Amino acid sequence: MVRIDISVIEGKKYKVLSGVELGIHARSCFGLNDLDSQDGSITLVVPNDVFSLNSSFFAGLFYDSITKLKETGFREKYVFECTDIIRKNVENGIFYVLNTKNILEEKK
Repeated sequence: MVRIDISVIEGKKYKVLSGVELGIHARSCFGLNDLDSQDGSITLVVPNDVFSLNSSFFAGLFYDSITKLKETGFREKYVFECTDIIRKNVENGIFYVLNTKNILEEKK
């Protein structure tokens, strides 16, 4: 099983994960395109000192995964280890991706 601390991107620690561009960059750094195609689940660790996981960051990070795996497949593949507040951010992010896909397409 793969574990990724999504608060550390290229050695830099973030307490607020925000912005579609950072999400797209993090996706590349974490190799999620390759991991989406591999068997097994991926645990995403969001440490307790992360205050927010913004919907736009989430979209940049997971738009391609949700598009490829669909919502059910995404939820089976990606397991979030996080606080209840961040879990709400994750749910908001999934909703955002499912309902505003065209906004992210413009950023690519």
